[in-house]
Amino acid sequence: MNMSEIDVVIIGGGPGGYVSAIKAAHLGLNVVLVEKDKLGGVCLNRGCIPTKALVSTAELLNHLQRGGEFGIQVKDYSIDFPAIMKRKDLITQRLSSGVEQLMKANQVRIVRGEGQIIEPGKVEVTDTAGQKEIIKTKNIIMATGSSVMSLPIPGIDIEGVITSDEALSLSELPSRMLIIGGGVVGIEFAGIFRALGVRVTVVEMLPRILLPIDEEIARRLTQLLKRKGIEILTDCKVKEIKKNNQN
Repeated sequence: MNMSEIDVVIIGGGPGGYVSAIKAAHLGLNVVLVEKDKLGGVCLNRGCIPTKALVSTAELLNHLQRGGEFGIQVKDYSIDFPAIMKRKDLITQRLSSGVEQLMKANQVRIVRGEGQIIEPGKVEVTDTAGQKEIIKTKNIIMATGSSVMSLPIPGIDIEGVITSDEALSLSELPSRMLIIGGGVVGIEFAGIFRALGVRVTVVEMLPRILLPIDEEIARRLTQLLKRKGIEILTDCKVKEIKKNNQN
């Protein structure tokens, strides 16, 4: 275990963390950024960016399917799901590498591992090998971001039940998918996987989907999603998840 002293330690390498690191570096401070995962946070690695990469694929498929309306006949095409996911991964990797280059350009030291405040002015970092480093600092910024919430539903941990993070790491395209929750994330995944040919059902416990959105807009979106073949069940609460004989 060794000890070093620094002006600012930032725990978390997402948008809050790396932007703070750059700003602090511009002010002439010595900065350490602690991150256990890829730089860029949830948005870049498991949220906005990878889902938008998949949305662009879904939009292209929609254009192909509607080609006849524009006088273009597209009769022979196939979906290569591994290639779709590889493209998504390459996009996120390139952007994450860009964040890392920004850190190097601003002389921000990146420490890979989990950071823990053990006392005022001291952060203990444990890397993947279990090695510990204590960093003495005058300032600490907590930018730990968010994580996927597990629902309190019996059976939520059985095989085949996945989070939105895991949906972005699927190796095979499922034939059917049930999505619990008709919020922005759930509906975005519903549209993506339906475009890829998956039979999708959305279950929402509230009277309508996309509750924060204006009611008229949400109603029109519901109609559009149903026309695309997405089954939407509102006022429905999932009480338990069980495996059937067909898994």
